[in-house]
Amino acid sequence: MALVHLELLPLYQSSVFLHTAAEIQILINPVNLPENTPPGTQLSRAYDKDVAGKADVYHFLNKTKDFIIDASSGIITSTKIFNYETDPRRFLLIVDTGGLIRHVLTINIIDVPEPPDCTADPQFSLGKATLEIDEDYPLFHPIYRVTATDEDSSNGDRLMYSIETQLSGPKKGANSFGVDSISGIVSLRGKDPLDFDAGYHVFQLALRATDTTGLFCQGTLIITVRNKNDEKPQFEPFPLNSINVTEKKPVGDIIAKVKATDRDEDSRITYSFKTQQEMFGLDPFTGIITLLQPLNLDNPNNPKMYSLEIEARDNGNNTSTYMLTVFVEKVDDPIVCDSSFSTAAGVTVSVPENVPASSFIYMILARDPDPGQEVEHFQIVVTVRNRGNLSLESSCVGTITINIRNVNDESPVFRYIPDAPINIYENLPVGTKLVKLTATDRDIGDSVHYEFIGTQKEFSINEDSGEVTIAYPLDYEDAATPHSWVLYVRAYDNERVHSTTGTLTVILQDVNDNPPQCTQDIYIIELPENIPVETLLVSLTCTDKDGTVPNHNIAYHLIMDAFANETFTLTNNELKIGPMHLDYDNAIFAGMHFKYTLFVRVSDEGSPVLSTIITIIIRVTRINELNPVGTRSAFTFNIFENTPVDTLVGKITFTDADWPLNNIKYTIVGGNLGSPPKFYIEPDTGMIKLLDLLDREIESQYKIAVRITDLDNDAIPDPLRQRSGTAQVTVNVLNMNDEPPVCNPPHLETQIYSSMKIPFIQLNCSDKDSPQEQLSYSIVGGNTNNQFTLWRLGVDPPSLTTTQNFQYDVFQGIQDPLTFQLLIEVTDELGGNKASQLSATTTVIVHVFPWTTTQPTSFTKTTTTTITTSVLIKISYYWSPDNWIPAVLTLTGVLFAMFLYAVAWCLFKECERREMCQCNSSERHGGLGYQIMQLTFTFWH
Repeated sequence: MALVHLELLPLYQSSVFLHTAAEIQILINPVNLPENTPPGTQLSRAYDKDVAGKADVYHFLNKTKDFIIDASSGIITSTKIFNYETDPRRFLLIVDTGGLIRHVLTINIIDVPEPPDCTADPQFSLGKATLEIDEDYPLFHPIYRVTATDEDSSNGDRLMYSIETQLSGPKKGANSFGVDSISGIVSLRGKDPLDFDAGYHVFQLALRATDTTGLFCQGTLIITVRNKNDEKPQFEPFPLNSINVTEKKPVGDIIAKVKATDRDEDSRITYSFKTQQEMFGLDPFTGIITLLQPLNLDNPNNPKMYSLEIEARDNGNNTSTYMLTVFVEKVDDPIVCDSSFSTAAGVTVSVPENVPASSFIYMILARDPDPGQEVEHFQIVVTVRNRGNLSLESSCVGTITINIRNVNDESPVFRYIPDAPINIYENLPVGTKLVKLTATDRDIGDSVHYEFIGTQKEFSINEDSGEVTIAYPLDYEDAATPHSWVLYVRAYDNERVHSTTGTLTVILQDVNDNPPQCTQDIYIIELPENIPVETLLVSLTCTDKDGTVPNHNIAYHLIMDAFANETFTLTNNELKIGPMHLDYDNAIFAGMHFKYTLFVRVSDEGSPVLSTIITIIIRVTRINELNPVGTRSAFTFNIFENTPVDTLVGKITFTDADWPLNNIKYTIVGGNLGSPPKFYIEPDTGMIKLLDLLDREIESQYKIAVRITDLDNDAIPDPLRQRSGTAQVTVNVLNMNDEPPVCNPPHLETQIYSSMKIPFIQLNCSDKDSPQEQLSYSIVGGNTNNQFTLWRLGVDPPSLTTTQNFQYDVFQGIQDPLTFQLLIEVTDELGGNKASQLSATTTVIVHVFPWTTTQPTSFTKTTTTTITTSVLIKISYYWSPDNWIPAVLTLTGVLFAMFLYAVAWCLFKECERREMCQCNSSERHGGLGYQIMQLTFTFWH
């Protein structure tokens, strides 16, 4: 058998092909190149004085498309615009001029701050992004998200979002929207309500994303507000919420026309009485009130005042009511005399002669004059006759005119002073007219003046007109302000000779003008994620200064996003956890920075409803609650024994639901790993890899215990609250036929008689990786005339036996002892892949002696047997190359001979001339090394 041994020896670079060069100089090295520098910028220059003025001498040894060097001048320029975030940040260029010395140029790409990019939404960046929302869109719910990118974010740059301008139309000045500075989410913030009916139909927001260096990008968002029928009709009030009509108003006439307006567009309003009215009718569409029955005050059943409660309803079923008071005024009738007195015959009245002075004789007027109707004089025609003679001749007739001279003998009389209390609201401004009192004085030429009896701070009365107005701001909630007044009013004449008094009752009505006030406007709460359900987080304390129900009744309403839904419950003023528990371990929650932002609207029940917003920020801290969990607790992997080192054996898959998710570490903590250890595990992936070669014949199975430990899953640092799990790993080593059969001993020698016909010697062969039944045996040499065969019983190794006896008459020349040297081949993997079968040989020397009864008379020289190893010849397949292969090998041989010659010339010529052979420094200067192959042939016989 021949063995070829190859040995490589170093060969030095010959300096025949190089010139001696001075060191290359780089004018600027290193070069700091800003990332936005345009291509073609001159960066540096290489200079070698030995090649100055020559053409095509400067080159880069390493290939690059990003930089070029002028071959003649050595000027180095860039060919592209670099991006710090995506391109390599350092380039090493080897400058060569053909000499022995090269120089390395370092080019560093320098980061230049770049503005953010808002073009992810082209409509936004072009100022055309539009969307519509209803005017009752909830507060703090996302409307739009500004999408901006920043290439500098990989270097720690962060974007901040803001609203630069906020324009509303057609009414200007609303500030209704806000943007989250971190997430860029636009939402309603409640500073100004989103009220379509107030004129806020469209908003234009200029939104900006700014990085930490102050660079920014900007876009425009146009938000159109859709109208909702959410407004109640509002009545246009009458002065003092009342009207005056005369008692003579004809039936069917219009008394008044009420009008209500609705801020909602295209709203239709209908009118109706809250209670059935017999005296008045109301047109449901026009609001016209008509008289249905006479108002005659002479009828004692007819009151002087009617209270009409009117309801206005829009087509959205929103309603409001208005109380209108109708006062009926008395109408003065003309003077009416007694009907007999008014006739031509006149009236005859008989009186006794002794009628006393000032006795009542006759009433001329059928009724007393109405107030204001003054009789200035009476004219009486008197006829005097003789009692006994009634003729006209004995009588005289004369006229007596009685003029009535005015005397200040009348007291003023109130013609109008309300009997019912006057209800006023606390928010009426100073100067508001409450009522106009009316008093008359029957004395001709006398005027009436008015004053309060006592001092009244809150009200004033006009001395001449009798108008009562508000003189001081009224506040129902002010303890110093009464809630009702009884005003005593005096009406007096010019000289204060006569006067009369009356009372006026004023009742102050509470107005819902105070929103609820809370002890805190913002709460910041931090709690662990495992806090129990029903835990009380905060008890809100709010009050309303308004003095009456329902104005000071307080209701609490929790406003939260969909993610927080069912996580918190607000019962009255108590915020609790539940019905679902907190969960820190959620990717969506991580995007919210592990905090909930809740809003509680605290509202009263007045009209209009007033409210206050409370902000509650709940920061959740993580708790390591869960153990790592594997897909299974035991893993089994199979690997062939000839697998190379660092091959993947298998992967353990465990998960940890605590945040950060699946942040676990794998560690081998026990088992039979072998010595030295055969396996290792990657701590972050759970992949078990081969650390050392395996041998199934030494160890066929390994048991490994792996501990899986979570990391950084608790607010308290590891390892105080670390959790872990274990996994049992079984690695089965699969057999590979890498062990040939072995026979023990390798050589056998025995003696038999020629008449032997039974097995005479048994082989003892085994294979470490194959059982006995997979070993095959065959005699491959020395079996002349097939005189021997192998006899095998069961799975045990076979025994050697003869096929015929060695009789003298059968075997020619057997009279003397005969020696056979049998070569037996043992092959494994019986019935397996022949390509993977391994075999071995053993030699059995058999000495055959003749079987005779007498000793032969002839003398035979005894020879000594020498044990030799025969060469087992087996047919092998070989590779037959194509025709071009020999040609290439021939050319390689020629080149190799040339290199041998160059080496010899360098060693014997150049080294003699120089003190220091340049060939020895070829490795330092990057020269090529060549090798000589020494071929050693060793033969064994």
